[in-house]
Amino acid sequence: MSARTGGTIPIRMGRRALIWLVAAVSLVIAFLGGFELHTRTVSRVEGPGTAQAATIRDEVVAALRQSYYRPLSPAALKAGDVRDVIRALHDPYTRYLSPHAYQLVVTSERSSFVGVGLALTRARGGLLVTGALPGLPAARSGIRAGDVIRQVGARLLTHVRYGRAVDLLQGPAGGRVALVIRRKGVAGPVHVTLVRRAVDLPIAFTRSIAYRGRRYTYVNLPGFVQGAGARIRQIAERATHQHRAGLILDLRGNVGGLLDEAVSVADVFQPSGVVVAIHGLHQPSHVYEADNTAVGHLPVVVLVDGSTASAAEVVAGSLQRAQRAQIVGTRSFGKGTVQAVHPLEGGGALKLTVAVFRLAGGERVNRRGIVPDVHVRQTSGSGRDDVLDAALRVLARS
Repeated sequence: MSARTGGTIPIRMGRRALIWLVAAVSLVIAFLGGFELHTRTVSRVEGPGTAQAATIRDEVVAALRQSYYRPLSPAALKAGDVRDVIRALHDPYTRYLSPHAYQLVVTSERSSFVGVGLALTRARGGLLVTGALPGLPAARSGIRAGDVIRQVGARLLTHVRYGRAVDLLQGPAGGRVALVIRRKGVAGPVHVTLVRRAVDLPIAFTRSIAYRGRRYTYVNLPGFVQGAGARIRQIAERATHQHRAGLILDLRGNVGGLLDEAVSVADVFQPSGVVVAIHGLHQPSHVYEADNTAVGHLPVVVLVDGSTASAAEVVAGSLQRAQRAQIVGTRSFGKGTVQAVHPLEGGGALKLTVAVFRLAGGERVNRRGIVPDVHVRQTSGSGRDDVLDAALRVLARS
């Protein structure tokens, strides 16, 4: 059976534990710290006794009975609370999402946000700034990587949970947020007031590279958010129009996103054949096939590494098997299961595994990953991008 929309469950994949604070949460390059391929939010569980479930545990078990990709063990069915139910599954990709965590998932699918443009992670006594998007309020105010936000408004962050600290930065466009920052080399606290603004994040980053007298298009795709397929198609069409000698698609560090977008990206380069197939206990088998809309026949190289996972592995693996791209880098992560999100009463949700996926010919990705055609490991401290250099050499020979 062939499907372009995923039938009853269209699909999404994971990301990295870095959060761009643009809404004050924006593009979540990690889906709560995991590598995932998962579906868009599906409807709340319905069935005997589930609509009025007495506890979250009852709702979780009902959702698992309805959609989990394999039979539930007796231990899972007998467990008395949510934590023990999920622990009994021995599945690192199935978890309960608090209302805050669920909102991060919803937000992570979009590329338009309201916020200040910070990338943050946990730090002792506050939030560590790991980056600031150029041109946005945080960067313009002088906030930079290495700063630690110790206070938001009147609230000290010393004993505030990470999620709550992130919440304090959220608010409407035009709203002000006052920060107290600890900066290395500065004796006292740094006081900064930012004004949140609407932001459109770039879906992909692209540039032109000249190499041995020829010009190539380089594209870095950090995640498979809504619009990724359309954006990559625009870039490939422009590269073809400009008579570029080839295109490099950098999926290093890309740990996932929406499956529909992954298939759409594969469609840009792969003219025909199977992209990916999914199946599960309650999920009818679906085969996603290329839709014969490939853009020209640009030589393509895909860059991967150990944190290339899930949706990114679908694209890399599909183009490799279709002999449409050469893969350069190191073996990818090897995440071959599919997750869905069931909203629960009270604002939380259950993220659960609903299927596994395979590439053309039944090739399994889970725990195997994608093996590069050209194995290149980045040399630390070299000052050069060894993997990109190898990709250019591959294209120069094509």
